[in-house]
Amino acid sequence: MQVAQSRVLCSAARTRSQCQRHRLPIQESLNWRGTSMTIAQRNALEVMRFRVRAARGLMMQSFGRSRDERDAELARNEQTAKGHEYLTLKADCRQLREVLDKKEKEIMRLRAETDEKEKSINRLQSEVDRLTNDLMESVSDLTKTKESSKNEIERLKTELKELRQELSDISLSGYEGIECGRTMRGIYDVCKNNEYHWNSSDSALEDAEVQRLNGELPDSCSEPCAATAIVDRLKCELEAKETQFNNERRKWSEEKDKVLRYQKQLQLNYVQMFKRSRTLEAEVDGLRLELELCNKNMKNLNKHGKTIEL
Repeated sequence: MQVAQSRVLCSAARTRSQCQRHRLPIQESLNWRGTSMTIAQRNALEVMRFRVRAARGLMMQSFGRSRDERDAELARNEQTAKGHEYLTLKADCRQLREVLDKKEKEIMRLRAETDEKEKSINRLQSEVDRLTNDLMESVSDLTKTKESSKNEIERLKTELKELRQELSDISLSGYEGIECGRTMRGIYDVCKNNEYHWNSSDSALEDAEVQRLNGELPDSCSEPCAATAIVDRLKCELEAKETQFNNERRKWSEEKDKVLRYQKQLQLNYVQMFKRSRTLEAEVDGLRLELELCNKNMKNLNKHGKTIEL
């Protein structure tokens, strides 16, 4: 292109010099047009005019050719730039599609994990519901057991009080037998009511009365031993009831803490999965928008550059 421009410039300069060289004879010939011209002068004038016109045509043709070449070069450069831009956008589009495919695979994997987590959550929720129902039943049973234990304790206390009263009668008598204790309690009450005072002169009568009463009492009496055994048995039953109640209450408290821990862990897992899913959905939406924009740019380039040769 530079060679063509130099050729055009040289031809233009040469034509300009010829025009300047022949301008004066032409002007003189024009000034003398009104006078008589010879045939040779007229022929020379026509030849000069023809040369001038030819030089002008050549100059215009050279300028037109250079302009066409320049326009063609600009068009080729523009097409090349558009081709490079098309290739760049195509590579970007391919890269975005690969990233989008990876994100979609990641979303599918996370959805599968989410479904698995939801199944696990539902299973754990069912387990929690079952444990809650068991706890409610256990609480109801413990409440009933507590009421029955209270009634049993009251009954045992009443029975223990009666047994203590009988033991008090036995210990008051100093002899083996409840009837003897009751008899001595009655004698003591009578003496107290009648303000009877014991003295040394009545000691013989007292000893005789005691001997008589000892003779009337049976030799062996198993009532004190039986009462003591009953008291011991009732004490053991009461302690066993209290131990069982404490164990059931401790077990119920442990089950309740376990259920609460399950619920907190389930809520935490659900919140984490929800946040992660929302983040990935936002990233996928952004990639889809970028891909749509890239496809739109490629369509525009295809419309304006159908004749591009890649």
